[in-house]
Amino acid sequence: MIEDGVFTAPSGRRIGFARYGDPKGAAVFYCHGLPSSRLEAKLVEDTARRLHLHLIALDRPGYGRSDPLPPAAIADWPSDLEQVADHLQIKRFSILGVSGGGPYALAGGARLKTRVVNLSLVCPLGPVACPSLRRGMSTAAHLAFFLTQRAPWALPWFFGEPTARFLRRHPDRVFALLRRALPEKDHEALANSEIYHALCATVRQGLSQGAKGVLRDFHQYLKPWGFALNEVEQPTTLWHGSADTVVPLSHSQYLAERLPNATLFVLPAEGHYSLPVNGASTILASIVQIRQSS
Repeated sequence: MIEDGVFTAPSGRRIGFARYGDPKGAAVFYCHGLPSSRLEAKLVEDTARRLHLHLIALDRPGYGRSDPLPPAAIADWPSDLEQVADHLQIKRFSILGVSGGGPYALAGGARLKTRVVNLSLVCPLGPVACPSLRRGMSTAAHLAFFLTQRAPWALPWFFGEPTARFLRRHPDRVFALLRRALPEKDHEALANSEIYHALCATVRQGLSQGAKGVLRDFHQYLKPWGFALNEVEQPTTLWHGSADTVVPLSHSQYLAERLPNATLFVLPAEGHYSLPVNGASTILASIVQIRQSS
């Protein structure tokens, strides 16, 4: 890690960020999943350094070191990204969004326009307000989205502070339960101690403020995102494992059909946790290639 810092915005809000890879390389802002944090980018740190990419991962509001905010539109989040980019004196950059970070990466493309060279979405979450996209997702995801829509007062009972406290203390138990429904490639990834400990660390850090970030995300995923997909005009690559049981392939297919400049790559047998690691070299190399040709 190059730096693990906190930027204080003019409003007084704190935004946690971490920098990885090559500080002199092309800048790529990393949007983490759920529940997670800026530490998630450590999973691809070595690949970024080898390819001379400068990864900057931000904690979303309520996660890690970033101050919480009440729910708003996903389209408002790029303000955080832009302020950190200005602070680091980065004019143009790529955006990489993983899983639940996918919608935020798309918002960055829609709102920051020419500052964004290209986007790369890895097993991205689609607009789950569309019922068809919730098919094939886990029971926990179905329950979370059902409560968010139909009984928001009950959401904190299932996904609030007690759950966040348990996950923060025992992320190992959660991954043990998850393994039952995961494909073989995910089992292999989670059996790697380095990957496993990195995932546990990012979950602990992401939940260090409790459930604030998670509950905010659930609301924002289901609300209108605040931008149309056809506003994302940058070259966009989507990467999805055919065996993903956490965010089904249908999410990337939905996005690819509606983004004006998108290319979808489906990796056979890869799952949700294996793809970002096993595909890191290919995914990050494609960012380099697009930047060189732009």
